[in-house]
Amino acid sequence: MSDVQVQQQGEAPVPAPGQAPAEPHLGWALAGLSAGAGVIHIAMTPIHAGSAWQEALGFAAAGWFQLVTAGVVLANRGGKRFYELVALANVVFIGAWIYSRTLGLPFGESPGVAEPVGAIDTVCVILQVGVILVALRLIISPEKRSIGRLAPAMCAVAALGLATVVITSPDAADHGHGSETAAKAAPTGLDALRIKVDKERCDEDFNIPAYEAEAKYLGVDTRWGNNPPAVAGAPAAMSGDGHGHGATATAAPSTTTTTEPDPLEGRGSPGLDKLVSDTGMAATSEGAAAVLITSLSAASEKDYDAWLWWLRSSGSLDHEHSSTSAAGDGSGHGGHVGPQPWVAMTDQELCDKTAAELALARKTAMTYPTAQDAKDAGYRLVTGYVPGIAAHWIKSSLIDDTFEIDKPEMILYDGNGLDAHVVGLSYYQWHAGDNKPTQGFTGDNDHAHRHIGLCSSKTTGAIIGDSQTSEEDCVARGGSKNDGSKGWMSHAWVVEGCESPWGVFSAASPVLDWDLGESSGKDDGHCAGSGVRDRYDMDEAPAEPKSEQTGEATRATSDTVGN
Repeated sequence: MSDVQVQQQGEAPVPAPGQAPAEPHLGWALAGLSAGAGVIHIAMTPIHAGSAWQEALGFAAAGWFQLVTAGVVLANRGGKRFYELVALANVVFIGAWIYSRTLGLPFGESPGVAEPVGAIDTVCVILQVGVILVALRLIISPEKRSIGRLAPAMCAVAALGLATVVITSPDAADHGHGSETAAKAAPTGLDALRIKVDKERCDEDFNIPAYEAEAKYLGVDTRWGNNPPAVAGAPAAMSGDGHGHGATATAAPSTTTTTEPDPLEGRGSPGLDKLVSDTGMAATSEGAAAVLITSLSAASEKDYDAWLWWLRSSGSLDHEHSSTSAAGDGSGHGGHVGPQPWVAMTDQELCDKTAAELALARKTAMTYPTAQDAKDAGYRLVTGYVPGIAAHWIKSSLIDDTFEIDKPEMILYDGNGLDAHVVGLSYYQWHAGDNKPTQGFTGDNDHAHRHIGLCSSKTTGAIIGDSQTSEEDCVARGGSKNDGSKGWMSHAWVVEGCESPWGVFSAASPVLDWDLGESSGKDDGHCAGSGVRDRYDMDEAPAEPKSEQTGEATRATSDTVGN
């Protein structure tokens, strides 16, 4: 054996450990670039720890990998396989950054919400691109790994200097995904409480990402449901076990063309005008509320985006969350349009209870997969399919003043036929007075509403006219007007594939559009026929497995589950 070490085929000769190369190694530039990116990642780790431990771990891992990379190169330990690993790892780091700036990470302060591009992360990406390019050069042309002395050294110094500049810049001090959590001074009062809630909440899986995205854009309160605590240290509803629903709703923050440009540049459109008109009418009657759902489904994406902007900028979001009924609570879909406010839950035990209750509700709903199953169990069709709230099958013997998750008074279906598929549950309680009932799911997020003055058939009891049907018209149809003031209803959109983008307990769901009613009985259910699945980035509806199991057998299984 000679003193020349045997190299792997395809790799450039490298000095023996401890020996310096004849000339400065081109890898010195790679080491400087990698160390610069690593310093930035390590410096940003504590800031990201306030959003999610996954982010902090990811930043720390990337930072240490890049610092170790620099050390290996400077120790003359780098080879072709090593540079391939370095290039691949930095591609992964950049890919994660692109994902967070386009689709949003699935964890953190605002899961599924894209983060803004900042100066510090842009510099870090540029350094990583440099690492990839130099690594590729060393992989492709290993025989040219040695170059003049000055260039690689200057590149390394420049990279480290750039990293130092950005981590000491105001952008680094304020860096926090563009959110309010990054404050120059230690947050106090409500700001400190908000950060604490975001860090400790355990309820983020109860709603789909589409809800979180629209709620954030529209400024809908998802921390304390429009009831911010008067004293920072005493947020009574923060863990969410009560159903007090106290305090008055606050208006959504307004926007301007400066802070959030109008998608239609202030010129409007006939489509937007229709949505604006239908929104104003939606609280007047159940029929008008259904028209809004249908119009939203048929709207172009540009008009829909403009409608969201209009909702926010005009302050037209009306979410009544007080302990007494609102003026619009007896008609329409409970007076709600868009994502409902949400009271964050931070007590893991209560979150576990809510998760178990939702699972029980979902299992209960799937006990009656078709309207035929509901009919066989003693339910009868009382309201035909209405966009936003579906078709209601009711079991009168269950109606009382008690809330029981596995004994829903109504089951909701995607059409009027016996082959219609289940989409959710509706609970109905007798409760006198204008104060809402306190019973419900664990947490402070399921809100009851009423339908006052519906016209029901004198012979079948089915609803044959909405709350705005006149007494004369109702009588002419063979019906009578119902008071309805003692009947409080709440929904639970728990069927897989039919989750509501307006909230799991929302009074109406935009997924239940006219297209869904038209496709009833023609697919495997799970709201596959809805025309807005792509709009809300919903996954493909799951196919119902073929089974010989009858509804009775399924119900027998469900009977073993307690409330």
